[in-house]
Amino acid sequence: MTNQPFYHLRPNKSIDRKLFIQTLIGLNQCWPIAEYQYTGFGSYLFDDFKILHDTLNISKMISLEKDLKEYERAKFNVPYACIDIKNVSSTEYLSELFIEDGDHNIFWLDYVSPAEIGSQIADYATLLKELNSGDIVRITLNANVASLGKTDDPDQLQELRFKKLKERIPDEYFPANTKIEDITTAKYPLVLLKILKKVSINCLDDNPPYSPNFLLPLFSSVYADGQQMLTFTGIVLDSHELEEKVKEVLKGYPHNNFLWEEPCYIEIPPLSIREIVELNKLLPSESAEQQLIENFPFIFSGEKDKAIKSYTTFYKYYPNYHHVNF
Repeated sequence: MTNQPFYHLRPNKSIDRKLFIQTLIGLNQCWPIAEYQYTGFGSYLFDDFKILHDTLNISKMISLEKDLKEYERAKFNVPYACIDIKNVSSTEYLSELFIEDGDHNIFWLDYVSPAEIGSQIADYATLLKELNSGDIVRITLNANVASLGKTDDPDQLQELRFKKLKERIPDEYFPANTKIEDITTAKYPLVLLKILKKVSINCLDDNPPYSPNFLLPLFSSVYADGQQMLTFTGIVLDSHELEEKVKEVLKGYPHNNFLWEEPCYIEIPPLSIREIVELNKLLPSESAEQQLIENFPFIFSGEKDKAIKSYTTFYKYYPNYHHVNF
């Protein structure tokens, strides 16, 4: 959408996107992912659209862009003829969405603005009610706790932010067990996951024969290339036999933990090409973390540095950028 930062040059967002692609590759053993329709927010760079088409051959694609100027820019930059760009907001588009039985879709609601989280959650709820079994949904939310407000009184800060969040989230989706003490930088993404879980259960209650569908969480990620963000990915299913099949085909992708409460944290600092080369010479190895601390103190600060664990887990997905002459 409009005014998005250059996420294609930001390593943690790029890693999160690659984990999503790996998940789809695994799910391709159960469903013909190439036949799915993908709907997302391509902006004028279309990074996720490019990788989905290039890697999985998805050729039915819709990009939503509500800003007229950005819509015109997107039309100029569209990389493939199979991408249909619509000058419409996600709320407008989803309010008129009708999915035929048997059609399959992937949706990525890639939001940026924290002030609009109420309408973003409402969009997510609207979408869930339309999806078929086998459909994949992904949502990104701004998880920067400072976006909930500031005050000069530190003793009132968490209470102020708690009240602001309650104002933005409809009561039916606000988890009853959420406490003021949960509104911190570390815990706020977990609060957002609780909200998404409650929305999902409310919309898909797994109560045959009236509503046989339920949402299986695949994985979620917390990362920051500036502001902290949360991305959740799930799949709609209509039987627990299918659930076991999904878990079997994704067992080789450990980021898919099928849990609501345990996101993976992607916290890799920007690295030079030389640093990447030297770091990767030590991987994979059981002793790599200690070696990284000893050999690269100017990158990793110590044993409690989350970046060490993050890099040893996701180093294969760290993006490489190259100069290209046109």
